[in-house]
Amino acid sequence: MSMIEPDRRMGGWTGAGYDDIRVGQEFPSYELRIEAADVARFYGCLGEVRPTPETGSRIPSFLLNEIRAMKSGMKLPPGVLHAQEELEMISPARLGEVLTVAVMIADKFIRNGKRFVVVLQRVASAADGRAIMKIRRILYWPC
Repeated sequence: MSMIEPDRRMGGWTGAGYDDIRVGQEFPSYELRIEAADVARFYGCLGEVRPTPETGSRIPSFLLNEIRAMKSGMKLPPGVLHAQEELEMISPARLGEVLTVAVMIADKFIRNGKRFVVVLQRVASAADGRAIMKIRRILYWPC
């Protein structure tokens, strides 16, 4: 048990509370496809206009660092915050390559009366299993 009282101001939210989260819990693999339009939008957000990338072009690493895979496996409570994030690039992902994202709860802890959940996310090539990126997130979990 968390031993601190949950924040009950979540307005009817029905997802997993801190006490329901199990260390070691894995979620079903999530298929990730990055299209040329996604890359164009990414550069547009940076204020850049670049030619449309061709199949086989490298995908910017920050497009692989997304939370749809995590959100597909668990309903995050309102007020979740990124406390820390670490990225490890292992090999490049290429436009047109189908990727898989595996998500696992690595740890959870309480520090200074605040709940935290550690989530590991691994991005790999669906075709050959090649590791692409590892992401370690520490999330503040409000309830």
